[in-house]
Amino acid sequence: MRAVVKTAPAAGFDYVTDHPELPVGPGQVRIEVAAASPCGTDRELVGYTPAAVAFGLKFPVVLGHEVAGTVVETGPGVETLRKGDRVALESHIACRTCYHCRVGQGHNCLNMALLGVHVDGGFAERLVVPAHACFVLPADVSTETGALFESAGVAVHATLRSETNLAGRSVVIGGAGPIGLALVQIALASGARRVAVIEPNPFRRKFAESFGAVGLDADDDAVDWCLVDAADRKGFDAGFDCSGAPGALDLVLRTLRREASALCVGVQNQPFSLDVTRFVIKYGITVKGSFGRSLWQTWDVLAALVSSGRLDLDALVTHRMGLADFQEAVDLQGGEAGKVLLLPDRR
Repeated sequence: MRAVVKTAPAAGFDYVTDHPELPVGPGQVRIEVAAASPCGTDRELVGYTPAAVAFGLKFPVVLGHEVAGTVVETGPGVETLRKGDRVALESHIACRTCYHCRVGQGHNCLNMALLGVHVDGGFAERLVVPAHACFVLPADVSTETGALFESAGVAVHATLRSETNLAGRSVVIGGAGPIGLALVQIALASGARRVAVIEPNPFRRKFAESFGAVGLDADDDAVDWCLVDAADRKGFDAGFDCSGAPGALDLVLRTLRREASALCVGVQNQPFSLDVTRFVIKYGITVKGSFGRSLWQTWDVLAALVSSGRLDLDALVTHRMGLADFQEAVDLQGGEAGKVLLLPDRR
């Protein structure tokens, strides 16, 4: 079958047409991929950057962790799924036996396997995964849209982790990538009085503005604008850094009022300095991290948001192409593009 494969610990990948298919074992299902979407992590894996090395890739491995498709085969012992079910995949495959899994924190599994990193992923015509890594899509959500659930789930999980009622609040978001853009919609649907997005890329700023956010360049003027806009409380109420770019979290923190909340969502590629005395001690800002999605609370909330129309994931898609166009899809990231869908049935 056709697949995008990482074969060696070096930059690059192989697009192959004869990749062998795995057998379906107990508790597993075979998925016919309808759509998969590359993200920043895939770009790191292709370049085999230090961030990619830190993941501890298995070689060879089919890339791709944002995936949706249809169950075409079930293995022994599978009772929760049947042929024909349309599913989105959770990329964090929990062991379900460690301490965190036993207490309902599977997203913190101590033996986590990552789809498209440690086990074959979805940049292929088909893949085999544990049945417990599948989320059955609502009838009113297309399978293509399901490929966007994994990344959008990061945004939903971040709002849940913030434990902040966003209704009537001012929300600042660092980064207008797919996660940041989903957060814009979620915050506005939650009744936020203002959503501002700090983003250096003009295309992405306009993208955020199309959803109703105020787009700000990534500089000191953005901080000044937020402080003026929320002058009555001297800062915004909640901040989410979705970019992980150097200096982005500092900009977000500087826009916030005392006793605000800040969520670190974007992965930092290097250590950075945090002014603990100013932001944490004197301002009393609560700083949290948010990783992945909770299993399965995040997915249930996300499905409800999409089904109700309060979160329009299809509006994030700017390109659709075939598996053979994987390099072009990776190159589009960071440029004038939103989400790119790879469709295996498109030649």
